[in-house]
Amino acid sequence: MNQMLAYLAAVFITLPIPLTIIVYLIMRKTVKNKKKSLHVTVNSMTLIYVLAVPAALFVIFERSFISYVFILLILLLSLFVFLHWKVKEEIVFKKAFKGFWRFSFLLFVSLHISLTIYGLAYRLMTL
Repeated sequence: MNQMLAYLAAVFITLPIPLTIIVYLIMRKTVKNKKKSLHVTVNSMTLIYVLAVPAALFVIFERSFISYVFILLILLLSLFVFLHWKVKEEIVFKKAFKGFWRFSFLLFVSLHISLTIYGLAYRLMTL
């Protein structure tokens, strides 16, 4: 049972794009609202992409980058809290975190796609 959960987690981390499409389609059928289903998908898949990027970096460069990703996330959250304070002159942490979370999704999806393309090109050139 534990081994099956480990394999399932490995598939989720290595193949997040098909999983994102599946989650979106399921949410679209259950919620029946495209915008809300997109938001639910983004909120639920961000953590998967945050885990998938260090895994892809490890596979490509054979080095762990998880501490750098963690530091990047802390800096991004700090930036979003600071910007929220500058614009609103009052910190509503829930709204600042929501912006950080959605931006993290966009950033890590972009990084994952870029790393996938780079990794494939790198492996093809070393053949």
